[in-house]
Amino acid sequence: MTAHERSRRLLEPCVGSDVVDAPTPVAVVDLDRAEANLARLHGYTQEHEIALWPHTKTHKSTVFGQLQFDAGAVGLTVAKPGEAEVFADAGLGPLLMHFPPVGELAWRRLARVAGEVPLTVALDSHGSAQGLSGALAAAGTRADVLVELDTGLGRTGLGSAEAACELAQAVDCLPSIEIVGVSTYPGHLRGSLDDLRPGLEEMNAMILEVREEFAKAGVSCERISGGSTPTRYLTHETCVNELRAGTAIFFDRQSAASEPSLGLEACALSVEVTVISTSVPGRVAIDAGSKTLTSDPHVDGGFGEVVGHPHLSIIAFNEEHGYIDTASSDAGLVVGDRLSVIPNHVCACVNLHDFVLGARGGTVEKLIEVEARGLVR
Repeated sequence: MTAHERSRRLLEPCVGSDVVDAPTPVAVVDLDRAEANLARLHGYTQEHEIALWPHTKTHKSTVFGQLQFDAGAVGLTVAKPGEAEVFADAGLGPLLMHFPPVGELAWRRLARVAGEVPLTVALDSHGSAQGLSGALAAAGTRADVLVELDTGLGRTGLGSAEAACELAQAVDCLPSIEIVGVSTYPGHLRGSLDDLRPGLEEMNAMILEVREEFAKAGVSCERISGGSTPTRYLTHETCVNELRAGTAIFFDRQSAASEPSLGLEACALSVEVTVISTSVPGRVAIDAGSKTLTSDPHVDGGFGEVVGHPHLSIIAFNEEHGYIDTASSDAGLVVGDRLSVIPNHVCACVNLHDFVLGARGGTVEKLIEVEARGLVR
């Protein structure tokens, strides 16, 4: 029996029971909150006529992918061919792979995906485009292409209008692919809406310059893909017409500030944990460490938010244990107490779990498989 099968056998009996009876540590999604998050985002994009292409890296699950389509998404974004295959095999598309594909195997896999659902690929090099074109042509399929721009993050993407236009013209001549626009990711922009605006204005200026160069060269720039969860409600102030916000379905401790009217109340995913030791004065140990919650940091310190206990701080992690400072708290925790922890970074957290529990009102409604977990290739 595989570890995946063991997890299913352990968690399936939880359906219909109270969340507090589930074995810990376990990730739990409040379905009412997730659906409310999606409804708010769709309301915004609908009002401003922006196409919604949420990134599936947050949930990696076809159940939540379908939920996003039901809530108004016109397509889903993925990062790797393996993720694309999971959603395409489930009949969920169109798909946008926002990661430059490199290598014969990656190109062939994407060519197969393109035969199942409409596919768009964002890339920033001629080599990647040429390889993809050849694989698509050999398979008798096709894909749209977005030229990726670097508008400040410094990760991938081209940093000038001249370079972007040069690539677009070269790629647009290749068989089985068509340039349809540009993409970017303003992941370096964080903070309040007022803090975000200057960076978004710089981003927008660059995109407008690129769009003008594309027009002069006779290259299509109908689609402008961008956005993030922190910047999503400012998308209409830019020329971006496709929004890829992913974390907005669940939120986490890092992104809760981008929903100031709700804060942590917008966080749909938490991890149920158990106090397993109180032997060290001034702190307790829980049964969840970096292999459950991730070790991603937070600007305010700590490794997660203990729900209902603002004076408790998860001060340290190792692989299987978390350590909560109780010196300044009167929580009176004892061995066996249950706690809920909102992770600092939900995307990385979900990728550590084979399944999550979908719950309403404290009752487990369904067991949800994280089918794209670990598909980093």
